[in-house]
Amino acid sequence: MSETEPGTAGIAERRAAVADFAAALRQLRLEAGKPSFRAMAGATGAISHTTLHEATSGSRLPSWPTTRIYVQACGGREAEWHQRWMAAANAASVPETADLRAIADQRPTRLPKVPPDSQESEGGIMSATGGPSDTTARTPGSTPPEPRQDQPATPERTARQRHSWTHALTRAVGALIGVGAGPGHSSPQKSAVPAATAAKRCPSRSPRRYRVLTHLVALIVGAAIGAGTVLATYEATATATNPAPGAPGYVARIASATGTAFATSTKLPVGHAVAAGDTLVVPMMLTNTHTGTVSATDSRGNTYTTAADQTDGGAGDRTLILTATAVKALSTSDTITVGYPSTGEQHLTVDELTNVKAVDQHAAATGAAGTNFNSGSTPAITANSELVFGVAGVQGGTAATWSSGFTALPTLFVSHDQLATGYKTVTATGTYAAAGSCDHQWMAAVVSFATSAPPL
Repeated sequence: MSETEPGTAGIAERRAAVADFAAALRQLRLEAGKPSFRAMAGATGAISHTTLHEATSGSRLPSWPTTRIYVQACGGREAEWHQRWMAAANAASVPETADLRAIADQRPTRLPKVPPDSQESEGGIMSATGGPSDTTARTPGSTPPEPRQDQPATPERTARQRHSWTHALTRAVGALIGVGAGPGHSSPQKSAVPAATAAKRCPSRSPRRYRVLTHLVALIVGAAIGAGTVLATYEATATATNPAPGAPGYVARIASATGTAFATSTKLPVGHAVAAGDTLVVPMMLTNTHTGTVSATDSRGNTYTTAADQTDGGAGDRTLILTATAVKALSTSDTITVGYPSTGEQHLTVDELTNVKAVDQHAAATGAAGTNFNSGSTPAITANSELVFGVAGVQGGTAATWSSGFTALPTLFVSHDQLATGYKTVTATGTYAAAGSCDHQWMAAVVSFATSAPPL
C-alpha cells in the first residue's frame, strides 16, 4: 500500500544526490585523462587508492577531505567542487521531519550498519540513505569496544548496548535543549515504573515509536558532529596550505629533473595534478650549452613562453624561466618536454602557481665569484598583490641561500653546479629583485606575476 512507505521519496532524492555527485567525480577523472586510482593516490601520498575508488561508487557521499584530494589529483577547481560537495551533503543529510515521523510509524528500530571497507582517513562517510555512518560521531582515533571474552556479543547484548549508547546521547541532547529524559525511554533494566502500569499509560505502539525517535535524534546529532568535523578540517587545511581566495599563491613542485650527459631535450612526467587556469613556471640552468631557442611543450597543448634568459657572459651557461599561464588541467598521466641546444648538464623544475594570470615584470643579471647573487630590480609592478618568483644558477660552491622574505624551494645540484629557486608574495607596488648569498659565478632572474591579465 502507498501508506506503508511515506518516506520513500525523500530517501530516493538523497540517493540520487549521492549518485549524481559520484557520476560528476567520474566525469572529472575522465576529463583529466582517466589516471589510475593508484597514480592519483601516489601523487598526494595522503590517501589510499581504494578510498578514491570508493568515492566514485555512489554508495555513500565521500568526506570533503577525500573529495578535495580526488579533485586536486584530477586538476579540478577546489572552490567549485567544495560548493558542489556542500550541496550534495545537504541533500544527503538527515531525513526531513515528515520522513522521521514516517520511519518511526512504519519501520522497526535499526541503526545503519558500517560497511566493512569504509576506510576514510578523515571527516567520515555520509550514507546515501540519509544519515552518516556511526563512525562519524565517534571521537577521532577511537575504536568501538570489543566484547569481553567471557561474554560473547549476542544479538540481544548488542541491542542493549546500542540502546544504552543512544539513550545516553539523547539525555545529553535533552539537557542542552531543555527537554530532559521522560518516561518511556529509560533503560528497561532500571525503569522505576512497573511494566503493567507503563502498558496502561501508553498505547501499544508508543514505546516503540519513542525508541525509534530516540535513535533518530541521536543520528541527527551524529550528522551535526560529522559535518562540523568536516568543515573544521577543510578550513584548517585551507588556512594552512592555500592562499586566501583570489590571492596569488604557490601550489606545488610538479616535476624536476637533472642530467649529466649531453642532450637536446628532457621529458618530465607530471607528478602532481595541475588545476585548470593555474600558471606553470619552468626554471632551468643549462651548463656547457649554446645560444639558441629553448622551448617547452606538454601533452595538453599548453603554450610556454620565455620570461627571462640570462647567460654567464662567456662560459657557456644559461639560466632561464619559461612560463605558461591559464593552463589546461594536467594529470599525472601527462608529460612536459623541454627542448634546448646541445647541453652538457641540465637542471629543470616545474612549479605551479595559482590565482596569477600573466607575467608583469622581470629582471636578470650575472655576477662573478665572490659576490652575492642579485637579479637587479624589476620595473615597478603594476598591482598591489603579486607573486615574485626568483631563480639563481650558481656554478659551484656552497649552497645558495635566499634573502629575507623569500621562501626557498628545494635546490637541484649537478656536480657542484646548483639551481636555486624561491618565491614571495607582495602586497605593495614597487620594485623587486631575486637576491641571496653564494660564493661562485652566478646568473639570477626574477619574474613577477599579476593576478589579472593586462588590458588589451
